[in-house]
Amino acid sequence: MRPDTHAAVSTGQAGSKFGLLLPQAREAVARLRGSDRLRLDGVHAHVGSQVMETGPFARAVEALAGLGEFAVYDLGGGLGSRYTYRDRPPSVEHYLDTLVETAGMVLPAGARILIEPGRSMVAEAGVSLYRVVTVKPGGQPFVAVDGGMGDNLEVSLYGQRFEATVATRVGGGERCRLVGRHCESGDVLSAGVRLRDPRPGDLIAVPVTGAYTYALSNNYNGARRPPVVFCRDGEHRAVVRRESYQDLLRRDLP
Repeated sequence: MRPDTHAAVSTGQAGSKFGLLLPQAREAVARLRGSDRLRLDGVHAHVGSQVMETGPFARAVEALAGLGEFAVYDLGGGLGSRYTYRDRPPSVEHYLDTLVETAGMVLPAGARILIEPGRSMVAEAGVSLYRVVTVKPGGQPFVAVDGGMGDNLEVSLYGQRFEATVATRVGGGERCRLVGRHCESGDVLSAGVRLRDPRPGDLIAVPVTGAYTYALSNNYNGARRPPVVFCRDGEHRAVVRRESYQDLLRRDLP
C-alpha cells in the first residue's frame, strides 16, 4: 500500500518512524486486548500525504480489516490537492466512494468510521502574497521576494511545487526562479515559474498555501512571520497579526 509520494511525507511503511508493520500491529493488538489497564477501541492507518490515487487508501482499509474487528476504524487521510497545473488528484467524491465501497466489503457493519481529510479541505483556501524586492537577470532570472522558507517550508522540506503569478499581470511571461530572502541557496519558492515582467515592488501571488505553510512557519534568520487575513465577499479581517521584533525578543533573558 505504499503510495507514490515524496519519502518525507510517506508514512506507515517499512523504515518509517510512523506506525507499525502488520506483524507488529497484530502483536500490539493482542497485548492490548490482554491488558487489565488499557482498553482498545479501534485501529488507525495513515499511508502518506499528497497521495494522488485512491488505490493505496483501499489497500490500507483492507490491511486494517486483517487486524480483526473493532468498534472504531480511523482510515487516516492524505488525499492530495492540486498545487500545479499538472496535478490531477482524485476528487473528494471519488476518494469517499473508494473508502465507503472498500469499508462496506471488509469492515464490520456497525463500526464507527473516521477519516482525516486535512490538506484536501484547506490547501486551496489559502493564497500567499509577497512583494518583489529585486530581480537578478540571467538565463532564468531570480525574482527575490520579502518572504521565503520562513513562511513556506514545504519546498525545502520535500520539494512541493507551487505555481505563482504577478498579481497585476496574471499568467504567462518568462520562466523565473522565485526565491526567498533567507541565507540559503535552497530558499526557493518556485523554480521555472512563469512571471510576466516582474519588477521590484510587484505583488506575487502563490496559490494553494492554506494547508501547511502557516503550520510550518518559523523565525529562520530572525525573520518575523507574516499576518494571516481572512477574505470573503469583498471583506477582510486579520486573524493573526504580523510578528514584531519585540515578539522575537520576548523569551530572551537578561
